[in-house]
Amino acid sequence: MRLLFVLLLGLALLPEPHLRAADAKRLTIGDYFVQLPGSTFEAPAKDWLKFLHQPKSGVYDSANGYLSCTGDGAQAPFEAALFRYKDDRPLLAVCQGELEGKNSKYLAFYEAASDGRMLEVPRDIFPIANEKGYVFELPRKGRTIIVRTEKGGKLKGKYTWNGEKFVEER
Repeated sequence: MRLLFVLLLGLALLPEPHLRAADAKRLTIGDYFVQLPGSTFEAPAKDWLKFLHQPKSGVYDSANGYLSCTGDGAQAPFEAALFRYKDDRPLLAVCQGELEGKNSKYLAFYEAASDGRMLEVPRDIFPIANEKGYVFELPRKGRTIIVRTEKGGKLKGKYTWNGEKFVEER
């Protein structure tokens, strides 16, 4: 009887599998951002994340999956937004400007590799190519990227993430 009691007590104290999954920390935009390829910015992404914690250097909004940075003399301003696929995989959008030109001119997308590093993916999930006379505004809240003409800032379109690709709002 004593052995049975010890066994039952031991089983009761074992954590249930679904509790362990629920307790797992969901990764944030900062976690994914620091895994970007070293060639993405003029300095490692982890250094830019530290830079963002200084006054007047930009915005780090972990709760909404958004960050923007003023850059410095060697790095153009940039912003990043975290989107998620329907199966919860991350898609990180990074938009950079030119050093002495327009902000938000170059848009790239990154997904997590099996080792956790973020790798650039083809642009076929977004219908507008880079360097076509457009600038891109990433959302601080929501899932819609706004595209404007480089000259004049006229609205070209709004493209909303549906969990698989960006689709134009009609």
